[in-house]
Amino acid sequence: MTGLLEGVRVVETGVLMTVDNLGRLLGDEGADVVKVESPQLGDYLRDIMTRFAPGWSAFHVMLNRNKRSVAVDARTDEGQRLLSRLIASADVFITGNVGTTNEKLGLDYETVSRVNPEIVYCQATGFGAAGPYAEVPTHGMMMDELGGSAPQLETVAGITREAPGQGPPASLGVVVGPLHAAFGVAAALVRKARTGEGCYLDVSCADAVLAATWVAALPVFNPTMVDPTGPTSGPPGSAKYQHYATKDGKFVLFCAIEAKFWDHFCDAVGRDDLRGDHRRDVVVDFGEDDDALRGELQRIFATRTLAEWMDVAVAHDIAIGPALQLAETRDDPHLAARGMVITERHPVIGALETLGNPLSVPGAEFAVRSAPSLGEHTDEVLGQIGCTSDELARLRSTEVIR
Repeated sequence: MTGLLEGVRVVETGVLMTVDNLGRLLGDEGADVVKVESPQLGDYLRDIMTRFAPGWSAFHVMLNRNKRSVAVDARTDEGQRLLSRLIASADVFITGNVGTTNEKLGLDYETVSRVNPEIVYCQATGFGAAGPYAEVPTHGMMMDELGGSAPQLETVAGITREAPGQGPPASLGVVVGPLHAAFGVAAALVRKARTGEGCYLDVSCADAVLAATWVAALPVFNPTMVDPTGPTSGPPGSAKYQHYATKDGKFVLFCAIEAKFWDHFCDAVGRDDLRGDHRRDVVVDFGEDDDALRGELQRIFATRTLAEWMDVAVAHDIAIGPALQLAETRDDPHLAARGMVITERHPVIGALETLGNPLSVPGAEFAVRSAPSLGEHTDEVLGQIGCTSDELARLRSTEVIR
C-alpha cells in the first residue's frame, strides 16, 4: 500500500471482478477497504477458474488483497442495521450490484446517503446503472463487446465463430472500468474535502471500453472527415514501427518514426547511408510497405542482443523497447527495478509471485496484505463500530454474521 488514501474507509459490497478490482485499487493506495460478504457463500470469485488452493483462486488472491472481510447477512433486519453502522463510519461505499439488488438490500444511494450524507457512493457495473440494459447481469467479455471490441464473427455451417486470424479476447472492461471508477472516487474525495458534499457515481465498464478505443473510434464515426492525404496508422506493414528479432532470439519493438530518433539510430549503428530513408516532409514516417528497408533493419537488429539494444536505446535516445511475453517480464531489469513483480507471503499458499503497484510514490514501499478468508475480520471490524463480544456471539448464533 502506498498510503495515499490512508485514513479513508471504504465499504465494498458485491461479487466478481468489477467491484473487486475497484476495491483492490483503492486498498493498494492505503484505503481501509471493508469487504462485506454473505455468510453463506461470500464472494464466489474465490473458486472461479485458476486457483492455488480451495478458496484461493488467482482472482481472489489478486483482486481482494489489501482488504478486510466481514461476513454479514444483509437480507436480515439485524444485518442491515450492522451495515448501516458500518456505512456511517465510512467515507466511500462501492458496489457492483446491478438492477434493483441494492434497493432490496437497503443499499441504494438514497438509503445510504440518508445514513451518511457525505458518502461517496460508486456503483460500478458492466453496463451501468442507467439505460435500457441496466438490469442485465454481465460477465467480462459482454462489457468488451458492447464497447465495440467484439472480434470479427462469421457463421459457417450454422455455427457462429470468430473469423480466422483473431487474437485472444482482451477482457478490457474489468480493467479500465474499475480504473475509471477509482479515478472518480479519488476525484469525489477531493471535492468532498473541499465542500463536505458526497455524491453518486455510475460507472459502466462497457462505456470505459468504448472510451478507450478513441484512436480507432473517431475515424470510424467520422469517415468523410478523414484527410486522405494524411499519414495512416503505420503497422503492420511499416518498417520503422515494427518488431525485430535480436541476436539472442528475443524481440524488440522499434519505433523510430520521428526524424530525430531515426537519425539517432543511424548514428548509433554507423549507417549514415540510411539517413535519407526518412521523409522530412511529414511529422512521422512509418516506412510503410518498405520491405527492403525492413529486411535491412532485421539484419542490423540481429547483430546485438536484446540487452545490448536497450543499452543503445538509453545511450542514444532511440525509441526501442523489449517485446516481452508474460513469463519474460519477471526477468526484465527495468520492471524488476520498479517492483512490478514481487513476492507475497501468503498464509495458506506460501511464497507467491504477484504483481506490484504501477503507481510509485518515492519513499513509500509497496506491501501486500493478503486477501482475506470469508469473514476473517468480522469481529475486528464490528468491534470497531461498537459491537460487544456478547452481541457478536448472539449474532453468530443466529447466523447473521460469520
